[in-house]
Amino acid sequence: MKLAIFDIDGTLVNTNEIDTICFLDAFTQEFGISDVNSNWSEYSAVTDSAISQQIFQTKLQRNPSKNELLRLENRFVDLLAKAEQKNQGLFTPISGALVMFDRLKLDSNWRIAIATGGWYTSALFKLKTATFDIGNIPLASANDGLTRDDIVNLSILKAKQEYNIENFSKIVSIGDGIWDVKTAAKLDLGFVGISQVQTQKKLFQAGAKDVLTNFEQVSNFQQILEQAVVPSIF
Repeated sequence: MKLAIFDIDGTLVNTNEIDTICFLDAFTQEFGISDVNSNWSEYSAVTDSAISQQIFQTKLQRNPSKNELLRLENRFVDLLAKAEQKNQGLFTPISGALVMFDRLKLDSNWRIAIATGGWYTSALFKLKTATFDIGNIPLASANDGLTRDDIVNLSILKAKQEYNIENFSKIVSIGDGIWDVKTAAKLDLGFVGISQVQTQKKLFQAGAKDVLTNFEQVSNFQQILEQAVVPSIF
């Protein structure tokens, strides 16, 4: 049995832009923190929990409490919901993602897990709004760990437990960020990138071998997964 691990933002759902806007607004509204660096690749770890911790350290010279992180998460989800009410086109699936996802769920050779650097409640909101039916698919989030490595490893553990499988014969990570490429390389996982044409070069330069614009351009995504290789990090 093989395992496909999906990121959410920019991979399954078109939410990168609104996600950043609402995340920054949540800091301003809850804690009066503004002028935050939104170049996430410059942070030590690209997850909502780790970024929040680093922003607190930079702006307030301390770590956030559990209650403060919960307040931030709740405000963030509230802002996402309000944004969706104003513009229902903000949370659309990546082209072809819904069909691909449903086909993969029916493939007897593959199982699915989700590993997101976002918080759990925001992840569920985005997937539900984009009409993904994740059922009992295991999901690991920024509530489970600070780093992408931790989150992806936990998604694999949850998948083993959910599907009652001791070991997967092949594991492929599907993501849109440079951090996704680096995580796959570090954990020795196959990788498939999802990225617009203008940003694909960054993933290739990071070591990715397979990068798709969306899921419509391939008739058999399972074949892409079968051929996926571990990124080469130089």
